[in-house]
Amino acid sequence: MPEEQPPKPAEQPAPTTPPPDSGAAADTPAETPAAAGDAPKSPTVPADPLPDGTKPTVLTTGSGQPHGEVKTGRASLKSIYQRADIMTTLFTFAGLIVGAVLILGGYIYFTKTNLQPTSKPKLTELSKSELEQLGTFFAGNSAGAAGEILTISSPTLFKQRLGVDNDLKVTGGIQVSGPTALSDLTVDKTTTLGVTNIRGQLTVAGPASFQSPATFSAGTSINGNLSVSGNGTFGGSLGAGVLNVRDISVSGTLNIAGHLAITGQNPTAAPEAGAGSGAHANVDGNDSAGTVTISTGSGAGNGANTGGQLVTIKFRAPYARVPHVVITPVGAGAGALTYYIQKTADGFTIGVATNPSSNATYSFDYWVVQ
Repeated sequence: MPEEQPPKPAEQPAPTTPPPDSGAAADTPAETPAAAGDAPKSPTVPADPLPDGTKPTVLTTGSGQPHGEVKTGRASLKSIYQRADIMTTLFTFAGLIVGAVLILGGYIYFTKTNLQPTSKPKLTELSKSELEQLGTFFAGNSAGAAGEILTISSPTLFKQRLGVDNDLKVTGGIQVSGPTALSDLTVDKTTTLGVTNIRGQLTVAGPASFQSPATFSAGTSINGNLSVSGNGTFGGSLGAGVLNVRDISVSGTLNIAGHLAITGQNPTAAPEAGAGSGAHANVDGNDSAGTVTISTGSGAGNGANTGGQLVTIKFRAPYARVPHVVITPVGAGAGALTYYIQKTADGFTIGVATNPSSNATYSFDYWVVQ
């Protein structure tokens, strides 16, 4: 008998692909109905979704079904976006770190000179032979021979005394912070001095200008002229060989130990009608004091023995107001007259109440004060 062949298992249809749809239905494979004679299937274990959101296809054990392809969709694109965001964040953070390092390095580079400690100046000591060479260099009337110059470029500090045996010429400014003693000081140009004590003699050949009050505690002698444009106050006595004052104001007592001499230009003197025909007059003095002389002419007086005006004196400079005028007759002839005055701010007139003699000379001293 022919050998009996075992029955072939029934062919299972291929798994059908579900139509694309949204939601979970799109990711869940369709179940294939079991063919007749198949062994019972084990229960299906639910699978967790993958990190990118894709749900895997779970095959039944021993089903012999081929693995289906994992679908790609919006879940895969979201994964790509998430990875791109992570890379962008990493690159941005790295760029910020690099930028901060560059800025900090530039700041340190440009400010490194300020961070360097200040180095102490280098001190150089001169030997005895070098000092002797300097002595030879400065010997004579000039420093060194022609074309030889000693130049010290850096600041130089002399801790002990510095002696200069000859002239010291400073082309720039000189600043002395401590006391300075000078035996002779000659200043050819403008010099500004603060508190200055002069124990010896101070000689000013040119004009001296004091912008602030000057106090001379001891005696002060001025051999030349003294010109004061402002006010002058003297608490003690004032002695002067010649004192020329344009205007003087004395609030206290004016004591004059010697003579009082008043100078100035002569005023003018003109004879009046009472002096007669051909009379003439002259004056020797000034606006403050003097002597006026009148020489009468023929027919002096008015014939009725009532006198008249003899002479008029006109001041060189009128007074601010009518001054006080005092006249004194000189000689017996003038003293015999009955004289009087008439005065104004510009001058005064001498008159007589009785007729003077014709062709006679009369003199009067006058004193004028305002």
